[in-house]
Amino acid sequence: MPDRRKKTQKRVAIGVEITGSRATIVVVDCHGMIRHRFHAKTLRGRPAIATLEPYVRSIEAALSYAKSNRFHVYGIGISLPGTLDLTTRRPEIIPILPALNKFPLCDLLEERYKVPTTLHVDVDAALMGEYCFGAGKGFRSLLYLNVNSVVGAALIVDGKVQTSEQAYVGHVCHLPVSMSGSRCSCGRYGCINTLISMEAMQKMVQRSLRRGTQSNLLQRLSNREQFSSQLLAEEALRGDPVALHIYCEVGRWIGAATVKFISIYRPEVLILGGEALHANELLITNVRNALMARSTADTDSQIEVIAAHLGSDAALLGSVSSYFQD
Repeated sequence: MPDRRKKTQKRVAIGVEITGSRATIVVVDCHGMIRHRFHAKTLRGRPAIATLEPYVRSIEAALSYAKSNRFHVYGIGISLPGTLDLTTRRPEIIPILPALNKFPLCDLLEERYKVPTTLHVDVDAALMGEYCFGAGKGFRSLLYLNVNSVVGAALIVDGKVQTSEQAYVGHVCHLPVSMSGSRCSCGRYGCINTLISMEAMQKMVQRSLRRGTQSNLLQRLSNREQFSSQLLAEEALRGDPVALHIYCEVGRWIGAATVKFISIYRPEVLILGGEALHANELLITNVRNALMARSTADTDSQIEVIAAHLGSDAALLGSVSSYFQD
């Protein structure tokens, strides 16, 4: 038993999360602890091999770190913003890096480093991270809404990420939740991305500015503070009327979207994550109230609403979680 415990403690995996500005590469142990972290710049407008070069250098640095500490690397997990072909294990469509579309990424890394490699859609990876190491531990069916520049959704049932032919999981920017609202880039009105994304919240602030509303949030922005989810959360907790209005609107539309998911999937818990939300008890209360207001005989469910625990590390931890599941 002591030998097996010692061997387990030496198990690590390399997690990679690729975003529009940079990639983060981490060495993760079997308890979900990040042992070391590297960063690599994202290069655009280059062929696939040149695009991958900064990432590969950081992966090699992570492997060297693991070797020097006598860790056993069980695999590499990569989180990407887009769609994947899981049969060929290749990126399908990666909008920020089209050079990687159809590229045999897993084959390349496995041949070079002789360790298993897996690909994950970023929102799926984030939910797997929360399920294995964060807010989702102990639940059977979990719905995750991730709000950054775009809105993503993922669903896990009995430890498996669910897929759907309907546009209800993945990047759900165009999920319709209202008959009105701003016109979306797809040409329709009422898509979720026009109502709860960071851009949508900034537009609410601009409308308040035009109305001349008295608000400490608006005063801070006039003093050239940068709008952020943290700034919004600070002022909402202080009772700022504009911040509270935005929280109320965001909660209302998250509730409207969640009702659609409940009617199809019946999840036990809704986890709210993403940098744009900065989910706290005030926002969660607004979402719960919106769900209660919209509940019907078909959608009435004792769904629990909680904030994500892992922050920006969720997708990194989720991308490697399969390597630690015995």
